Amino acid sequence: MIKKTVTTLFMVMVFVSFGYAQDITGNWKGTVMDQFEINYTFKVEGEKLTGSSKGPDGSDSPISNGVIKGEDISFSLDIMGNPTKITGKIKGNDADKTKAKSIELFFVVNGSDMTLVLSPVK
Repeated sequence: MIKKTVTTLFMVMVFVSFGYAQDITGNWKGTVMDQFEINYTFKVEGEKLTGSSKGPDGSDSPISNGVIKGEDISFSLDIMGNPTKITGKIKGNDADKTKAKSIELFFVVNGSDMTLVLSPVK
């Protein structure tokens, strides 16, 4: 009896956590330093994040080590020949918390802190 109760409680917690995960699957874009447009294609499967980034020169870089937990996102990307760790926060739409309205990313390039705000491509 206790085993069934614990199992049921665990399953409810798992489904509730997945219910709060925000959906960022799709295409996103933003501008770095007010001049370089960056495009991302994200795919979310549970807590795994995959996809790619298209830089200002048009080259694609695959996302590696991607993780999404609630509103937190992290992944690695090759930027100018250097593996770069990127972290961020997903901002939800007030009307529907499952659809992301924007993503704010943080990373360091050549010793400089960078911030990139992404918007969904419609």
